[in-house]
Formats: sequence, C-alpha cells, structure tokens
Amino acid sequence: MIRTLLVSLGTLSVFAASSLFAGNATPVTAAPQASVHDARVESGDRIDDAIAAAVIGSISRQFDARDVTVQLERVSVTPASIQDRQVDGRGRLRIDGDAEWLPFEFAGLYDMASAEVTYPRLQLGDARAAADVSTDSSLARSFDRQITQALAAEFQSQQVHWTLAQASAAGSGRFIRFDGRGTADFGADGSSLARVEGVYDTRAGRWLRVHYELGGEADSGVGPSVATL
Repeated sequence: MIRTLLVSLGTLSVFAASSLFAGNATPVTAAPQASVHDARVESGDRIDDAIAAAVIGSISRQFDARDVTVQLERVSVTPASIQDRQVDGRGRLRIDGDAEWLPFEFAGLYDMASAEVTYPRLQLGDARAAADVSTDSSLARSFDRQITQALAAEFQSQQVHWTLAQASAAGSGRFIRFDGRGTADFGADGSSLARVEGVYDTRAGRWLRVHYELGGEADSGVGPSVATL
C-alpha cells in the first residue's frame, strides 16, 4: 500500500474525529454498479487512511512545536496479529512553517482496537550524513541534561544516572538531528542500554524532540521503556 497524505497538526483533530476505526467497524455497502472487489478496495483504503492519520498524529506529538506538518510519502501495512498491524514507511516533516523539510523513516504497531500507533520509532534524516561528536561537546551536554530530566520524570521512585557513551549529529541549517547511545544506571535495580535521539532548533535555542528507548544486552531488572518529551 502506497499512500501520500499531507496533514498539518492544526487540522489533524478534524480528520481524526471522524472515527479512526470507521473503516473496519462498519461494513461497506457497494453501490449497484460497484463490484465486491471495489467495495473491498474502498474499505481497505479507509482503514489505510485511518492508520496513516494515527501515524501522523503520533509523530506530531513527539515534537515540542506549535505547528508540525507531516507528509507521508510511503506507508506499508502488513498484518502482525489479529489485532495489530505492522506499519512502516517514510516521509518528511516541517516544523513551525520553516522552509526546511526533515526526511524520516518510521516503524510501529497499529492497534486495531484502540486505533492508535503509540510512538512509532523514527529515524530522522540520513544516518549516513551524521558525523561523530564529542560526548563532552556543548550540544551533547545540553542533550544529556534533557535525557536526565526525562528519566527522572519517568522513574520518580528510583535513582537513575545517565551516561552518554557515543554521539553523532547531522544538519547544518536550522535543525540539528542528534543521536546517541549510553547507559541508564538504576543502582541496585540494574542498568539498561539506551538509544537516544533529539532535534535541536538552532534558531530558537531549544530542543524540539527528546526521545529515548531503554533495553538491550545490558538490561538488568528494568523493563523496556520508551519515552518522549
């Protein structure tokens, strides 16, 4: 399934309000001149549009910006279980009406019951264009503080110490994409490898996206977790 949709965050609520699950909840009645195949295609397209809307909404919410426009250039939907659909594809996004578009790839699970795609994994930009940066650089230290705050907010009943082991950055315009790996140490509760990523707005001097995923070979006693500010 290949779809192209352009929905801004400001208009998304109108689109999403018309029942994201409508394409599967109500049988499609074919017009007299339409074939059964046409009805199935129409129903499938409506479900695909609902999934695309859920993806757009989830991606938009991952950015701390007033206006996020998401364009999906390719969306692939395959059955993962009776209730879930594996969704992946690529697209691009624009923040606060800026002329610069950021390409991305995404993957996630769509829950047919809740009609939600919860925080799909995003790969912003071209990873091959990223260059290594020092973990002691001002950008890395700034991002470290953001990750530390995010971990403290999620694990309020635990002490956690975050250490960034490696980092890379890409982008020379308004937005800088930051990627890194490190360890979240929960003391007696163990430690977890973590993948972190963010988007920094050089014009506004602030982080628009701060995201981390816990889990990996070093995971010990702490369940997988995904969080975004």
